[in-house]
Amino acid sequence: METANPALLKPDPSSPVPSSRVPAISTDVSRLSVAELREYVVSVHNQIDALVLAVDGVATGACELDHLAAGVEELSHQVGRLQVKAAVRMESVVQELKDSQTFTPRRSRFRSAADRLSQVLHVNPAEVQKRLDVAHAVSEAVAPAVADAFAQGLLTVGVAARIMSALERLQPAIDQLSPTREEAEALKRKVESDLVGIAVSGTPTAMERQVRVWQYQLDAQGVLPTREVKREIQGAFFKGKKMGLFEWTFCLDELQQEQFLTAVAPEVNPRTPDHDGREPLLDFAGVEVPRAMDENGKPVEPPKDDRSLGQKRLDGLMHAVTTALSTGKLSRHGGYQPQVVVNIDHKTLLSELTTHELFRSDAVHSGPMNPISIRQLGCNAELIPVVLGSASQVVDAGSRKRLFTAEQRKLLYARDRGCTFPGCTRGVDRCEAHHVHEYSKGGVTTLENAAMVCSHHHHLVHETPWSIQMRNGVPYWQPPLDEDPNQPLMRNLYFHPEKAGQLALSA
Repeated sequence: METANPALLKPDPSSPVPSSRVPAISTDVSRLSVAELREYVVSVHNQIDALVLAVDGVATGACELDHLAAGVEELSHQVGRLQVKAAVRMESVVQELKDSQTFTPRRSRFRSAADRLSQVLHVNPAEVQKRLDVAHAVSEAVAPAVADAFAQGLLTVGVAARIMSALERLQPAIDQLSPTREEAEALKRKVESDLVGIAVSGTPTAMERQVRVWQYQLDAQGVLPTREVKREIQGAFFKGKKMGLFEWTFCLDELQQEQFLTAVAPEVNPRTPDHDGREPLLDFAGVEVPRAMDENGKPVEPPKDDRSLGQKRLDGLMHAVTTALSTGKLSRHGGYQPQVVVNIDHKTLLSELTTHELFRSDAVHSGPMNPISIRQLGCNAELIPVVLGSASQVVDAGSRKRLFTAEQRKLLYARDRGCTFPGCTRGVDRCEAHHVHEYSKGGVTTLENAAMVCSHHHHLVHETPWSIQMRNGVPYWQPPLDEDPNQPLMRNLYFHPEKAGQLALSA
């Protein structure tokens, strides 16, 4: 089989740029060889080089440049048509070779026509598949409005592929709402024509917005997901790790959506009084008091909650998960109640990592984990000390130890009543016990070394320069220097409005 000569696919930089128009291809295309077509491509390439130079230096106004840019854009659409035609031609040739039994996997390093195009053209397989999908839609009349607009050069390959993908996603809803096949086909053609019209007259973003409009309109008529649709798109999907965060996407049915919103409501409910001052804080006598004071009884402005809506939803969801794990009511797994299990060596637990030496710090399901996260988890964990020998065999194992006892937690609940961060409104049921002086660094498990913190502020004190100072057995928060040069010690008065007068009197 004839192989392509790469030299014929690129223009010769030393050859002069032709000044005449590119000659039209003969209408009798059956007489043209592949070599002649390649030469024609090179000629067109040279003409584009000339256009690039001309556009760079042409004297023109904005209006004339608009028309020129529109013409260039139309030209790119025609190039897209040619890309699609070349892709489907390659697919048909490879299929012909397979059918004639002259092609076997051993004779080629390519698995398929799509793989061949991807590697030869150096484009992503997804882009190749877009071209093939558009080609099949055009040739098989799957989407006649898309095929017609694409043939006229009104749509790019990407936009045409997105419209077809949208029609495929909407097809189950269309079929469910249509009594007959003819009505379903008519509705599909209506949606297709609408999307093509928006794409031709507007932008791809406007077209995507119109897809969502159609999705909402169809869903509003009572569309229920079929078993096939659920199997295809329902579930929780792990997308990978990005900037130190694990990315997930969820697709829920109506009942799951309501359960999810119920779980996150306490975190995102706008009617809940918070430390942004939407509702005044009153003492038992009905007198408005500040939300935070320093150690001298002087009112201070508490930090604002800078979490995004997405972070608040996640905090609400994780609180529900943590509560479920702590109640022991989840179904057993491997004979045990589900629990978070992590491993960390003693040296890493006690010190910050300052060198590139090897260390052990991982979780059962997630694998390697930052030691900082494990230290935070250790505030409320059960520790089992294990001594390993040189061959990693267990030499000795200690007994399970709970850092804060139930009695200590009751006293903490009575003392702090909720999160101790200035202005935070999360009650004790949404808080964790935190070692002010870290347990991993020698901190003792006593009430004088403990503070109740919500999950968000637990992350804050472990991951940022914010710190907690104990004064007469009461936790005060100190901001980092870059947030407040004065670094005042601040106490949360949301759960202790009666203390405002006492602190002011003592000052």
